[in-house]
Amino acid sequence: MSETTPRRAYLLAIVTHIGTTVITKQAVQIYSGSPWRDTSRSTARRDLRALARSGYLVPMTVGGMRCYGLGEGPGYRRRLREASRQQALLHVMHAEGGEWTVGRVKAAYRRIVGSHVYRATVRRDLARLHQLGHLDRHGDGTPRRFYTPSTKGGSA
Repeated sequence: MSETTPRRAYLLAIVTHIGTTVITKQAVQIYSGSPWRDTSRSTARRDLRALARSGYLVPMTVGGMRCYGLGEGPGYRRRLREASRQQALLHVMHAEGGEWTVGRVKAAYRRIVGSHVYRATVRRDLARLHQLGHLDRHGDGTPRRFYTPSTKGGSA
């Protein structure tokens, strides 16, 4: 854990010992019994996010609340490769149905991947899935382009 601060290492050690998910409020409580007892809520939140970016924690939403569970360590690769990311998107699109704009896909990727995905990546993925026959494109030549799952069905 050479890239983390001693404060974050302490937080990770306690969270690992607890073995359950942790929210920001709990992280502040953990810090209250440590040399960093004056740690603010925003600093605790930043520490949780940094540990998640490093792969030590995995961000998730449970009951509408953001929490963090244990990850597989720094070798854990949270980002999905292109093919599996697109496959996960197709699954979500079929499950939720409706019209899919770049903004809606971007929000879905945030839930799937757990981090920011550029709009250009979203547009490229949508174009690729359309090209493969998985999606139908609507609104060509209009300001609002959107996609729907294909009724013909491409090969998965």
